[in-house]
Amino acid sequence: MKAAAVLYVKQLDRMRSFYEQCFGLEVGDTAADHCVLESETWTLSLVVVPDEVAATIHNSVPPRRRPEAAIKLAFDVPSIDNLRAKVVGLGGQVDPSETQWDFQGFRRCDGVDPEGNVVQLMKAVAGDA
Repeated sequence: MKAAAVLYVKQLDRMRSFYEQCFGLEVGDTAADHCVLESETWTLSLVVVPDEVAATIHNSVPPRRRPEAAIKLAFDVPSIDNLRAKVVGLGGQVDPSETQWDFQGFRRCDGVDPEGNVVQLMKAVAGDA
């Protein structure tokens, strides 16, 4: 059994590309209204919100952070600094390096995906983990 998360999105193709390219998730099942991205340990299902909900979501460039969300996806990455340009190139943002903090053996830095959902980048700290 894999761990799983579901993220409701407005722009399926853009969000699939972001999570696939930034975090190395592979596309599994896909259709017009959803896409399942997978790794060996978990799945991330992207589900398109209904039109009436989408009409209330106003994406901006750069994306406006949604701090009221009750969940934050966190990803173990090889390098936070090396991922910054890719995140920005795919429509997201990463907080400045001076905001990073260490917790439970990982250096952590928050950012947002193209629709403003907060994501956390985690890099194991040498000697910890």
